[in-house]
Parts: sequence; C-alpha cells; structure tokens
Amino acid sequence: MPRCSVQSNKKIILKASLLWSIVFVLVTSTNVSAHDGLHEQIIAVTKEIAKEPNNANLYLKRAELYRLHEEWKNSEKDFDRAEKLNPNLSVVDLGRGKLWLDAKRFSSAKLALEKFLTREPNSFEGVITMARVSSKLKQTKNAVKYFTQAIALSPKDSAEIYLERSQTLAEVGKINEALRGLDEGIERFGGLVVLQNAAIDLEVKLRCYDAALARLDKLAAPMPRKESFLLKRGEILLRAGKKCEARKAFTESLTVIEALSDFRKNVRAIQTMKTYLQNLLEQITSKNCE
Repeated sequence: MPRCSVQSNKKIILKASLLWSIVFVLVTSTNVSAHDGLHEQIIAVTKEIAKEPNNANLYLKRAELYRLHEEWKNSEKDFDRAEKLNPNLSVVDLGRGKLWLDAKRFSSAKLALEKFLTREPNSFEGVITMARVSSKLKQTKNAVKYFTQAIALSPKDSAEIYLERSQTLAEVGKINEALRGLDEGIERFGGLVVLQNAAIDLEVKLRCYDAALARLDKLAAPMPRKESFLLKRGEILLRAGKKCEARKAFTESLTVIEALSDFRKNVRAIQTMKTYLQNLLEQITSKNCE
C-alpha cells in the first residue's frame, strides 16, 4: 500500500547526466588527442585508415566519432566495414546499439544489443545501454531489470543510474517503487545531494509533505548556505496548503540573501532567486497571516 496518495503521473525531471563511452574508443591505439574537436579527430582517423585500410579497429574508432558527431549514416557504414573486416568483433553490436539509441531507432538498437549481450552478458556498457533503450520503448519492467543489473556491474560513481531507474518508474506512476530505489542509492552513497533532492520531489509528488520536509531539513543541516533550502521548504509548504508557514520560509530565504556580500548578491542566479521570492511574497501578503 502506498504511504500517501499519488498526486499525478506528470513526468519528474531528474537533472542528471551520465558520462560514458564505448570501451574500444578508449583503448584503441591512435595518435589523436582527446582534446581535439570531433571533426578534427574524424579527419585524423581517416588519414590513419588511408594508411591501414584493413584495420577494423580504426573503423570502429571513426564509427564512434561519427556517432558523437551525429553523422548516423557514416557511423553505420563504418560499423559495417569493421564487422566485414573482423566478424568476431562483438563490440560492433554495442556500437550499433548506442548509435541507434542516439538516432532514436530504438527497436533496431534493442536487436543489436540483444545480440551483443548474448556474447557479453556482463558488459556494463551493454547493460546500461539496453536499460536506456528499454526505457525509451516504454518496456519498464525490462528497463528496471537492466538498470538494476547495471548498478551491480557499475563502478562506484553509479548514482546517476539510480536516478535513471527512478525516473523510468516515476514516468509510469510507480512512485513508491521509484522512491524505494532512490533510498537504496542514498544508503549506498551516504545521502548524496542529487539523490536526496530527487527523493524530496517524489515525496512531494506523493503528497508526503512532512516526509519531504524532514528529508530537506536533514539535507540542509550541514550546509553553510541556506537560501535555496529555505526557498524549497517554502515551495513544499505552499504545495501543502500552509501559506503562512511558506511565507515565513520565503522571508527567511530573502533575509539570508540580503545578508550576502554585494559580490554574491549580484550573481545572476541569486538575483533571479531574489526576484522569484519577492513575487511569491507578493502573492502571500502578511495581512493574510496575521
């Protein structure tokens, strides 16, 4: 049974970004600097291919660069060439899976990844890519299974995967399950801010306002700067219908901002927050809270 009633099935946007790349790009020997632009790297690898036209690894390298450059057809052609030169390169199907995920050809991506995972079932890159493809195909059960497997296979910095899994569940209204998954990550990473923020948003979505506020207070306690936490506290209280308590939090947030140095107060983000707070306070007049 859910702890609180679900407010809506509206998509929760979890800010998160997960940096990943195909293994063969990282290990393939090349003279190209990682700091060069993609176009320059493509040109450099093309020159190497001219010298070694039968080197499958170079075609793999260029295929990945084309993918990152969003040249889908050129990338596909290079994966085909690499496979023709070396039919035993299972990583070609991983590359195709990533390519077709990026190109929004999700069914094709799934087929390629299924083929790859048959040969490399414990590949982190293969599993996490399949999780994302399954999510795009709205195959939630499979997506969650693969995200969970990716967490087990992942390096220590896997917090983003917890977020992705949670978002996949939240998008189909499985808010309690999404929240439980986040709590697993919070326990593992010791209350990482990005996971706690996502959990707070889910508590609000469930209308568990007290639980959301408790999480927020715990998160804010060790922080030297409180203005953003006070703002969020006010927003939660406002959602809970506690306008006067919300006004108090907004006022405290504005007071903290006014106490900042002139340099910090003039930062654009702080100025934007200040204007937002002032607009909120205009909507909840002190007269109504007397």
